[in-house]
Amino acid sequence: MRKVLGTMSGTSLDGVDLALCNFYERDGHWHFETEAYETIAYGPEWKKKLSQLYRGTALDLCKADHELGQYMGQICKDFIARTEVPELIASHGHTIFHDPQNNYTLQIGHGAQIAAKTGLPVVCDFRSGDVALGGQGAPLVPIGDEHLFYMYDACLNIGGISNISFKRNNKRIAFDICVANIVFNAFAQMGHKEFDENGDLGRSGQVIDTLLVELNQLDYYNHAYPKSLGFEYYDQILIPLFKKYYEKSSMDILSTYYEHVGYQIGKIINTYELHTTLITGGGAYNSHLINCINKHTVHKIHVP
Repeated sequence: MRKVLGTMSGTSLDGVDLALCNFYERDGHWHFETEAYETIAYGPEWKKKLSQLYRGTALDLCKADHELGQYMGQICKDFIARTEVPELIASHGHTIFHDPQNNYTLQIGHGAQIAAKTGLPVVCDFRSGDVALGGQGAPLVPIGDEHLFYMYDACLNIGGISNISFKRNNKRIAFDICVANIVFNAFAQMGHKEFDENGDLGRSGQVIDTLLVELNQLDYYNHAYPKSLGFEYYDQILIPLFKKYYEKSSMDILSTYYEHVGYQIGKIINTYELHTTLITGGGAYNSHLINCINKHTVHKIHVP
């Protein structure tokens, strides 16, 4: 039995997720139990700092790396005081840069600071080894999907970016499908909402056919896996495309993007004949998004 506290900060900037889990082997499979979990929401200062850091100086980046590590260490320490002491802490940190095509990725939230705050061993920097070996460093947990959720044909995670993992020719395949909650949150925040609850805002608009065609023709979708996306893609590719349609209603742009995400995810599920797909991440709570996906596939989407 391994008791581990896992923590990470996703591209949606909702906050720091913590999960205290037990892992054990039985009947030839790995199993898990979740003892406790919590999301500590980011305040306005951290949201602003992390969203703008990729444009900051080297000194800004270095300071933020250590400050976020101290902050995460304190959060973990407080969480452990309310629950139980784990054997180790596994900390992903927060991604600032991700460009594996140019052989780099960077997650901040210094592991040594977390270890100093908690007095526990910390496993961190999950992506760099894979990128150094020529991999994408993303998606993060296809081996976890393989061992813990083997009863499904695929595991689909919809966070800031949507990704999928599944078995293909006896190998675990994983790749990013498209940007997701980064866009949904950005348009919701234009209307002074933190996120688009249940997809109600997206549901209120009309699809812009020409924008939908342009989105579905983006070059990324022509690339073979392995492939992955970062915030840079949203900033450099999607925002300029949206700006061409700013004379339209923002809700129509949002509604179009929902249709785009549903189509792209449905296309992958259909192409690889994934009969049962487990969906996780914030997108699992978005009923409009789930409807958009179901519209484009006849296969089973399982929302836990």
